[in-house]
Amino acid sequence: MAEMQIVVFSINNELCGAETSQVQEIVKYQEVAKVPKMPKFIDGIINLRGKVIPVVNLNTRFELGETEITKKTKIIISKLNNESIGFIVNDVTEIIKLSEDDVELPPEMLQTEGGRYLKCVGKHSGKLISILSLDRILTDKETKKLSETEFDAESDEAANEPKSKKTSKKKNKCN
Repeated sequence: MAEMQIVVFSINNELCGAETSQVQEIVKYQEVAKVPKMPKFIDGIINLRGKVIPVVNLNTRFELGETEITKKTKIIISKLNNESIGFIVNDVTEIIKLSEDDVELPPEMLQTEGGRYLKCVGKHSGKLISILSLDRILTDKETKKLSETEFDAESDEAANEPKSKKTSKKKNKCN
């Protein structure tokens, strides 16, 4: 494993990171439009420069409690199957480089299906950083459900109404 550059962020006082190659951009938190019938950890959707993006709350996903929205709250934008997806984090603290000596694979007992998203563990300034694979946060089934849901960015009302791509008969700019 060569040197690794990571974006370090916190989710309810837990230090985590993601490789910079997985991060498209980091944006200030903005109000999320709720979407009915989505898993609890999908907070909803945002409109980012005219593009509707689903948003995953990492605190909820990892069962770390509620997310207190503050001025430091950010949304990390990444790609999942060529689609943008956002991840709510409490704060993005820094971008660091870790040498090969500062990175270890997670303990074997954590390398289960439930820990599929934990890529490795980084050591920096006496602290451990759980380095996540953002593309593995959702299961294949969850990814499929999101990809089968069509979101319309034309109005706030429409943003709150998911439409199945398989059953939608209405033609719009997305079809």
